[in-house]
Amino acid sequence: MPAPQAEAPDVAQIAGPPVASRLFSWRTLLSFLVAAGIVAFALKKGGISWSDTWDHIRHADPRLYVLALVMFAGSMVTRGVRWRLLLRNAGESHCGTFSLFEIIFASFFVNCVIPAKMGDVYRAFLVRQRENIAASTALGTIIAERLLDLLVLMGLLVIAGGLTFRNRVPHQLVPYVLAGLVLCAVGVGVVVLMALGRGQRLVHRLPGRVRDRYESFRRGTVMSLRPWPMITLLTVAVWCFEGARLGFVVTALNFESLMHPSQFLLVALVAALLTTVPFTPGGLGLVEAGMIGVLGAVADVPRSAAASIAVLDRSISYGAVLVVGLVFFALTHVRQPRTSRLAGETGA
Repeated sequence: MPAPQAEAPDVAQIAGPPVASRLFSWRTLLSFLVAAGIVAFALKKGGISWSDTWDHIRHADPRLYVLALVMFAGSMVTRGVRWRLLLRNAGESHCGTFSLFEIIFASFFVNCVIPAKMGDVYRAFLVRQRENIAASTALGTIIAERLLDLLVLMGLLVIAGGLTFRNRVPHQLVPYVLAGLVLCAVGVGVVVLMALGRGQRLVHRLPGRVRDRYESFRRGTVMSLRPWPMITLLTVAVWCFEGARLGFVVTALNFESLMHPSQFLLVALVAALLTTVPFTPGGLGLVEAGMIGVLGAVADVPRSAAASIAVLDRSISYGAVLVVGLVFFALTHVRQPRTSRLAGETGA
């Protein structure tokens, strides 16, 4: 098509959002201070015996911990496959799964060091630079992906909660469920309005360039969700991997007798829901505190045991992303973007 060829030179010149400057901004520093405050409060007022916690972690079964890492890797690979399908549905079928996997890992790293989910914006610009896809279209597929995650997460949360509690839901879980339902309702409502083309009269009044970007974003959001059964199945697989990861962590610590398998998924889903809170990078501090609270409410797990579960699980869901994601983040800046190569070949 003529449009991508015309855009290639511009794409080659775009470096993406200023991640480095945001990394050292006062907002990022403040978010880490908030996380540090939460951890300090837990250390002093949480009623947790940290010597017992570290003792539990020290005696964890390393083989089961490795299996938990494998489950985490499975969830990330599945995310790459799903994003490729979303992009293909939006008309972008030339992306490789491994390339998208690298980009996802790099964006997760950014989410771990910068608050407010800036990694998602970074991912959209990075796929534009490397795969010659309009950033607005890529961002639309990422929004669709996040909405899918939220809808499936809430569905599985309700199912796991029903299997665990029957008619007696702990009051500690109610705020998480209500917040998730509100976000689901808002997200679905917005996508439905976009699919129906509502607000087009207002859109047509926008400047041409802004209007084109909105239409590209709308196409990426709406079209990427069709057909939805396969995408939904992949999303369910992502969260099953997340629940299995926590299950292996609990078993590695020899606490499996304290929890029902359905509770593994329940706690993992609540932890994932807390990562959407934009106050700290990657939900640092909030997720650990929330997991400890939910483990006590859901399965009556002792606080030191709950703390060891939260810390060991987050060593994977946060620590592994920080370490491996840093490698992919560095690689994405070292490698020459595909669009630059295309521009060079065209010039030659």
